[in-house]
Amino acid sequence: MVTPEELEALDLMCWLCNGDDAALLGYCNQSTISRRSQHALKTFQLKPNRALDLHQLAGNSSLVQMEREVHQLYRLSGRSRLRLHAPYGASRLLSSRLDPDWMLNPARKKEPVGAALRLLEDRVIDALIAEPVQRPADNDPTFFYFDLYKAPLLLCGIQEAGNPLFGESNLTSQDVGRIASFNPFPFASTTTKECGSHLFDSLYGGYSCDDDGGPDGPPSKRQSTFFISPTLLLPEFSHFDVVNCECGFEAKESLVVLRGLEESPKILGLLEMLSHAYLPILRDYPDVTIDKAFV
Repeated sequence: MVTPEELEALDLMCWLCNGDDAALLGYCNQSTISRRSQHALKTFQLKPNRALDLHQLAGNSSLVQMEREVHQLYRLSGRSRLRLHAPYGASRLLSSRLDPDWMLNPARKKEPVGAALRLLEDRVIDALIAEPVQRPADNDPTFFYFDLYKAPLLLCGIQEAGNPLFGESNLTSQDVGRIASFNPFPFASTTTKECGSHLFDSLYGGYSCDDDGGPDGPPSKRQSTFFISPTLLLPEFSHFDVVNCECGFEAKESLVVLRGLEESPKILGLLEMLSHAYLPILRDYPDVTIDKAFV
């Protein structure tokens, strides 16, 4: 059978798909992570399913899933660090605020996980801060979620000299559509980018000028904009400016765990930690609604 360290190495590689990041969280070097994960794969007679998804393993995974269930109970008992996955903004926010009982994926400009719910279901990770596109349905039999907050979704950009998109009050959808284009963050997941692009097109796309430009220039010369939530207004993004228009949609983040674990002391403790990290930022925005379970 495998040691806890070997299964942890395998899980870290399935989670992060990067030996350097896995070594960082595993408190060892990259060669040790590789050796341990390879031994676990050999023991369970599995192989990385590189052709389809680095987060999945090829072969009969029933034995490794039984081991993961046991090891998750071991972590929840406080004898090993638990695993929290968060999107870029939340990972940056929490990197220096998280209790040492938890490990957190590094904040990377290119988000590696497009299948975090499956990692949660497989007990590779123990909790997930989910964006709206990842949030499970209310009656999902597998997952339980705590909504953390909801806030007006903001349309932002970097102000350019002479651009009328900023400094104006009560811009209409037609104003935005004629001046702006949508350019999502590179670290956003593919699904988030697609949803953002669809939302922008549905709100403002009907007012875009033709490719020959018209009075406001071709699309390549329009102001680049993106949607953002209040928790992403980190110091590194202080040069962003908010467009003064109402898009009518809300940003929301949720803490998701496996159903049945929602009353675990470690999960409730994580929820309390998150409130201490988020609330000082969220309270600066009068339109933010904070879920009662988060206070």
